[in-house]
Amino acid sequence: MKKSTNKTAFKKKLLSKGDTNQIYRNINSVAYHLANNTVQASSEAKARTKKYYELQRAIRTLFVAYDSDKKRATLIADTSKLDTWLKAKKIPSTLLSKAKNKAKPKSNAKRI
Repeated sequence: MKKSTNKTAFKKKLLSKGDTNQIYRNINSVAYHLANNTVQASSEAKARTKKYYELQRAIRTLFVAYDSDKKRATLIADTSKLDTWLKAKKIPSTLLSKAKNKAKPKSNAKRI
């Protein structure tokens, strides 16, 4: 027998202007919470500000792709994690990890 699941696969979705605004507000509030209200939060204002913008960029790249021509965003991942991160006591390790080194593109030129 085949197992039935209620989970549906996530589909990329172009958001309306209002939804685009709302998702960016949610991302900003999550970044603010993680930078200021967690255990790892610095006591220095400049360090917290730097961490806020770092987290904001990381979260945006995880969840949203922005189209500057249409001035609208496309969801590229499920945003259910944002709600859990808004209540988090620590910054998730997925956001703290640096991007993996990408392999350098190989030249197509033939060797002599």
